[in-house]
Amino acid sequence: MKSKFLKNLLRALLYAAGAGAGTVAAFLCVQVHDMTSDDPLALWLLVLLYVGMSALGVLIAHLLVPRIAAGWTSLMADLEKHTSSLTTPQLISMSIWLLGGLLIASLVTQILHFLGESIFTMAVSAILYVALGVIGLTIGAHRAEDMATLMETGHTRRGKKAAGAKVLDASVLMDGRIAAVARTGILTGPLLTADFVVAELREMAASADAAQRLRGQRGLETIQALQADANALTVEATEGAAPLETDVALMALVREKGAMLLTADALMHKAARVAGLSVVNLNDLAMALRSVKSAGDVVHVHLTKEGREAGQAVGYLEDGTMIVVEGGSALIGSTVEVSVTSVLQTSAGRMVFAKLCE
Repeated sequence: MKSKFLKNLLRALLYAAGAGAGTVAAFLCVQVHDMTSDDPLALWLLVLLYVGMSALGVLIAHLLVPRIAAGWTSLMADLEKHTSSLTTPQLISMSIWLLGGLLIASLVTQILHFLGESIFTMAVSAILYVALGVIGLTIGAHRAEDMATLMETGHTRRGKKAAGAKVLDASVLMDGRIAAVARTGILTGPLLTADFVVAELREMAASADAAQRLRGQRGLETIQALQADANALTVEATEGAAPLETDVALMALVREKGAMLLTADALMHKAARVAGLSVVNLNDLAMALRSVKSAGDVVHVHLTKEGREAGQAVGYLEDGTMIVVEGGSALIGSTVEVSVTSVLQTSAGRMVFAKLCE
């Protein structure tokens, strides 16, 4: 219905344009006759000339209507096809720059009018409108990213921040301990993660590498466990394609929400601290809750494997802390009594060094 109405409207406009062009042609013929002859034209001849030329213009328009309509329809289809692929920031940017170009052309045209009306000034004005309009559209298309950034910044400033929110990255989800921590009720506020984090875990869960597949499956299981709790985990949907740098995109989400980042990755922890974000390393939290061992403490440990250095043996305390025993390589597989000599604490965990008791 809409297409039919537009075609009828276009046909009526073309007929009107043809009649107008015929009238102008008749007027020019009369002017040429007046300049070349002193005898005025008879009234009936004038009427016949105007009516005939107008009818001729309508006839020409009628013959051209199918071609013009087909061309117009094709032009509109191409325009719709191209504009449908444009994003909202691109359309807004191109419109603004187009209006700016036309405004400049209008100002320059007004200046030209002071030089007098002529075919030259009219041609220059037409060229200015077309050229500056095209330049405006081109600049607007290339500066669309700035418009998108401006719109995103405005949206971020207007958006409400989730008070006390905690954003979980892939490392803390693959670690799995966060589910037990959440069940204690110590984590206040909503728990969040991003859809690209979930996509990353799914990709890992489908990996051919067994270790990667296990880590990805554990991360997805952690998400299911957190979503089943009262303090359910919310997956934030992001616009556009998956980001190439998920860590950078996740930190942007933390900043947007005014939230705290929970991670088990020491590098991510450092990057977030450098970016000025509030961040907690789950390993730091685990270390703070472990029983403190200090130099001189005597403990019993089961030695399981050799250490890096010659003569060393490695075992683990009940809380999972690795303990390196000097001179214990000959006793691997047995439980021995050792004396703690030093304790090394890092964001990656805690390591205890000890020696065999005499």
